[in-house]
Amino acid sequence: MKGLFLILSLLVVLNSYSQSPTIVLPNIKHIPSSDLEDFFLAIDTLREQDSIKTILISDLELQVKNYNLLSNQDSLILSYKNQEVDLLKYQIKLYDNRLKQVDKWYKKPWIGVVSGVVATLVTIHVIDYSLPK
Repeated sequence: MKGLFLILSLLVVLNSYSQSPTIVLPNIKHIPSSDLEDFFLAIDTLREQDSIKTILISDLELQVKNYNLLSNQDSLILSYKNQEVDLLKYQIKLYDNRLKQVDKWYKKPWIGVVSGVVATLVTIHVIDYSLPK
């Protein structure tokens, strides 16, 4: 009897620890084919929208990259314009200095002609020179 009890208990233990579990199917509900078609159509629509949005995201990332490049170029142009303004101010300053040196009243040609005529008349008057008659 002990042997039989041992064999039965061994079979029960081995059966409960078996490798393949028993499949218990719950209540299976049948889904109508029109609902399945609508579901798969919705999945296809979502997949298509996802691919469109992925393309849109990549285009927007490219646009942001281009805007950053444009911003850098604008800042370079502004810095070059500022340098140009500084150089033009320096050039104006140099022109003013040159005009101060050249534009003296006694360095003008008509002053030289008038002073020459006046000096000649004064010399003639001082030496009391008269023209022959």
